[in-house]
Amino acid sequence: MTIIDQWTGRHAHALRTAMRLTNEAFAEHLGVAPRTIAKWRERPEMVPSPQLQEALDTTLNLATKETHARFIANLGVESRPALDESLLSQLHTAVGDLTRVLARMAAEPVTPRASSPGELPTQAGARHA
Repeated sequence: MTIIDQWTGRHAHALRTAMRLTNEAFAEHLGVAPRTIAKWRERPEMVPSPQLQEALDTTLNLATKETHARFIANLGVESRPALDESLLSQLHTAVGDLTRVLARMAAEPVTPRASSPGELPTQAGARHA
């Protein structure tokens, strides 16, 4: 589903054309004057009021899949393919396995290894000269 953080005239115009409505029909649908719809087309950077933002959200949420596809195309945004559930499940399993391995490693005591001549001692095996 497409989520618009802040609607602009550009978004509203893209939704109207995706719904294949005239300015008058879209205005009636939203409960505004047709002139408001015309302003959005003329001023794509214009940000509608919070009440109209909500009405546009609702309209988009209730739109058909076809309308959503046209809306995305009108905005020039490529839709992303859905994640493959099988691949997502495999990834989730791998992350779980990795988490368990790391937890085991963290729980095991670290054995200091002897340092060889010329090697700097590690903190665990540090020697005083």
